[in-house]
Amino acid sequence: MNNNIYGGMQQPYVPQPVTVKEKIKPEYSKAERILSVFVMIAAFCFVRYVLFHTMGFITTGLYIAIITAAVIYMKKRNCRFTRFNKILTAVMYIFSLVFSVTSNNLIKNLDAIFLFGAGAYLVYSLGAGNERIERFLPFAMCKAVFQFPFSHFGTQASIASDSLSNSKTGSNAKKILIGLLLTVPLTAVVAVLLMSADDGVERMLSGFFDKIFSDDIWEFIFQLSLALPCSLYLFGMFYSNAHCSELNRLDEQSCTQKLYNCRFISNLIMYTAVTPICVLYVLFFISQGSYFLSAFMKDLPEGFTYADYARRGFFELFAVALINLGVLCAISLHSKKAGREKPFALKLYSVVLSVFTIILIATAMSKMVMYIERYGLTELRFYTSWFMVLLGFIFILIIIKQFRYDMRFAKHAAVIFTLMFALLCFSRPESLIARYNIGMYNAGHLHELDRDTILRMSDDALLTAYNEGAITAEEANSYRFSSSERLTYGRYNIPSLILDSIT
Repeated sequence: MNNNIYGGMQQPYVPQPVTVKEKIKPEYSKAERILSVFVMIAAFCFVRYVLFHTMGFITTGLYIAIITAAVIYMKKRNCRFTRFNKILTAVMYIFSLVFSVTSNNLIKNLDAIFLFGAGAYLVYSLGAGNERIERFLPFAMCKAVFQFPFSHFGTQASIASDSLSNSKTGSNAKKILIGLLLTVPLTAVVAVLLMSADDGVERMLSGFFDKIFSDDIWEFIFQLSLALPCSLYLFGMFYSNAHCSELNRLDEQSCTQKLYNCRFISNLIMYTAVTPICVLYVLFFISQGSYFLSAFMKDLPEGFTYADYARRGFFELFAVALINLGVLCAISLHSKKAGREKPFALKLYSVVLSVFTIILIATAMSKMVMYIERYGLTELRFYTSWFMVLLGFIFILIIIKQFRYDMRFAKHAAVIFTLMFALLCFSRPESLIARYNIGMYNAGHLHELDRDTILRMSDDALLTAYNEGAITAEEANSYRFSSSERLTYGRYNIPSLILDSIT
């Protein structure tokens, strides 16, 4: 026996067993497996009928199906359907109808973007059981659009792998696929030999290969390749919000801390930086008072045409609005004393900048009215006017926020934008443009009617122009069917079907 240096008995070393913690494999419910298959099909339809071909009724039906599937799945996961979530779901259904009531491709594309963001927020809100729009809406949108969906981006692939490995059908499908891959080279060699041996076989196989490698097949393959990541993203969105306990929810305290950490500029520096801008605006309005007031008086300044006068207003509006928005964001985010601690001077600067911008917006709108009354409406003039009105509402909210700190700016801005966007979508702008120009021409206020511009618009404008007697059925048909874009994107909606039945 051996003794250690302390005079004790040395014990033999006995290795201890190493315990390996087994990774718990998640179990997926039947509802999630069914949802996985549905999402896979819906993602391909989304790529085909939203990204490539916005087909009116088909696209509306697709969005309604996706929204309904999301609602059913989240309800099965016992998510809270508050009054706010019910209203948000109804808004989603209403905006899904836009694809069927208009043939305007720009409006359809904008609506698709809106539905994407609103849909991600709807699923997020259902998972969180929200009773109203969050105070920190930008942070919530980042979680809804990016963090949550990508946190479970590969979950659908895991479900598909488990389903295939645990079923006899899946095992047989894998064996069949392996067999097909092994026989492709041999089949190709045999096909080449047979084509060289016989003209009939060559013609038959050539026609077969032409169909296989046609543009339609390659387009289908490309759409299928895009549908795969879309499917993983969409399912990840549903799954992550339904299992919200596994993720970090939005914490107002952490959001407040993040905003507080952005405050690093001394208020004195901010005053010094903003004061010259405000002084410059005051001098600008004083020196150009008659120039701006002429827009409200509907008088054209000397040396200007209506086109030049209106265009200068647009440049002034966009440039000043963007600068002022940037300055106001810097004041609110980066001043050391902001938020509840915001001093009166900083509030005053915010109000002054907002008022100056609203004055420019009102002036530009007055110029636009003069321009439209003389030359008529166009798409650019209509959309620009809509944007100016929306921008005016935002700056009004900024002014109110200076006096009512507890006002939920994100909530009111989201509501105003949604209402304004609904007005834009359901007003069918091109129909309004055609109706206004034809009415002004018939009343003698326009020297000529730009029929070529109307004929180049969507079926919304063509149907209105036909009903107003401005174009004939032959003209409408010749322009409609000469446009590949109209044939591809604008056939299955209410205006197009009505026009088809008339012409």
